[in-house]
Amino acid sequence: MEVEILGQNDTEVGVEIFDGRQIGHVVHVGWDGEIKKHYADDYPKYREGRTFEQQRIMTQVEARAKLAAQREFPEAEIVNPEWIPEEVERGIEALQTMHVDDFAEQFETCYEMVTAPERFEDVTEETAQIITQPYIVDEDNDIEFVPTPIIQYRKDGEVQTTHRDSRMSKYDTSPGYPAKKFTITLPPMEFREGDYEFPDGFQVFLVEHMMAKIRDIYRHVGEEPPEPYADIDEELPGKLLTTEDKEYYDDDF
Repeated sequence: MEVEILGQNDTEVGVEIFDGRQIGHVVHVGWDGEIKKHYADDYPKYREGRTFEQQRIMTQVEARAKLAAQREFPEAEIVNPEWIPEEVERGIEALQTMHVDDFAEQFETCYEMVTAPERFEDVTEETAQIITQPYIVDEDNDIEFVPTPIIQYRKDGEVQTTHRDSRMSKYDTSPGYPAKKFTITLPPMEFREGDYEFPDGFQVFLVEHMMAKIRDIYRHVGEEPPEPYADIDEELPGKLLTTEDKEYYDDDF
């Protein structure tokens, strides 16, 4: 997509974007990330009149406009850092440079949840859905803190989570705080024998998982990922949902 910042005022940033069909869009992005206006004469004005393909492009353009505004004004808080490629690269560097002994201590529970969720109370292989492992990266790109991971699972038809009193709730991630939170989000997985063995192999796997997140962020905004993210295995999980997935949208298409 071709992108140009048109200007800004106290409430919003104007962004012009030409999508993959070379159709022009003008998007007004609020400083809080809200889309104020989106003009595109060649698309139906209202969502209910659009096809899935049209809605996908409109949504990707809005996501791309927000990312462009965030990059232009890095001190603003328009986009969550976990959806900014340059920020996620910080999270990758922190994982790569963490000493393997420290990694083993901090991420062992995450490994157990991913490979054997049934070991945890009330969870079975059939009911486990997603493992969520946050980690906090300081301004020097070092991992400062690794909260307790959780498993999302189903019980009696309801979505439940383990470790509801996770230490994450006690950690300061308020706006303006120099540390950033990044999140590993994985389904339960069974690795082939010899693949991604704990700890050093699993450390490599988490780096690749975060690289897959960057791959998916680019696709989320309607762009092909650059190297080396384009080469990440398509089977390697990254973002749970992006604008490429029909499940991302509330409407039925």
